[in-house]
Amino acid sequence: MPSRQQPIRRRTALGLALVAVPPALWWAAGGRGPAPFPVGPHPGPAGGQAATMACWGSSTVAGISAYMEPTAAAYNMRYFNGGAGGQTAEQILARLGSRPARMDGGIIPASGSVVLTTGSMSAADHAPFAAAGTLAGIPGTLVKPPGARSGYRFTRHRPGHPRRIAAGTPFLPDKGTEFRTGINHLNIGKNNLTGRRQGTTDPETIIDWTIGACEWISAAGGQVLVWGHFVNTYTPESRPVRERIVRVNLALKERYGSRFVDVQALVTSFGIWAQAGLLPSWADLQQQARGNKPPGLSGDRAHLNEHGYEALRQLADGRMRELGWVPPAA
Repeated sequence: MPSRQQPIRRRTALGLALVAVPPALWWAAGGRGPAPFPVGPHPGPAGGQAATMACWGSSTVAGISAYMEPTAAAYNMRYFNGGAGGQTAEQILARLGSRPARMDGGIIPASGSVVLTTGSMSAADHAPFAAAGTLAGIPGTLVKPPGARSGYRFTRHRPGHPRRIAAGTPFLPDKGTEFRTGINHLNIGKNNLTGRRQGTTDPETIIDWTIGACEWISAAGGQVLVWGHFVNTYTPESRPVRERIVRVNLALKERYGSRFVDVQALVTSFGIWAQAGLLPSWADLQQQARGNKPPGLSGDRAHLNEHGYEALRQLADGRMRELGWVPPAA
């Protein structure tokens, strides 16, 4: 059975598609696709272009990193994929370092590993966790395999003396510090907002944690683009997740202006079809009109496909150029 999304080969084909567009959707798109965001002054690094780029988030970041890494390489930047599917904001920010995981106390053995508990992030969800860093000054890794576990396993890199750690001792991750001074893209908390993970579902908390992460990065001289969240395909209008996502998106857009990447506006805009070179199906237009990610940009209900990832990459890349963080397009 042929795909319902076909490349646009003639202008007449696109013209026929426009006839079927619901008026509300066409008005929302302005007949031209997503409206340009205002670009405010936000200087790049004092010493010139940043040397690194990192993206932090869950499955959306894990998926788009195959597209973002070549973009970073084109600007001669080292790239770090900070995406981990299924993780909550608590886990993502613990890997970043702006909200480190604080252990409940215990003893680090002279060699090998120990399972420690923490109130900072749950170990009960399926998503795995892995980060290198230091705990009480001891270098090692903090890991949770897939599946529900009793805690997180800390393995020291080198043998030494046993050390008792007090409750509240933070695990300080390496990668967040290493990439903190460059360009950082933050896409934090989607799995919390769905209400299907062991973490906060409060949008105000997600907003506050995102602001805290931005301030933590900015304090070291780094730049931050804050990405919003899309509403999943086929999400009913009455689901609480929609209201939570709308609240987070609006608050972050208001706060960060040109440094906010409106992912929801992108995937629900009619203009994305011409950008992607696709002809939308009626189901695509219906889902966009309802404020959901359309099937034609989807790998599944909760994830983008290659067309969606590339459109988002272009939006993020264009925003970095507008802000003067990377060289302008040739």
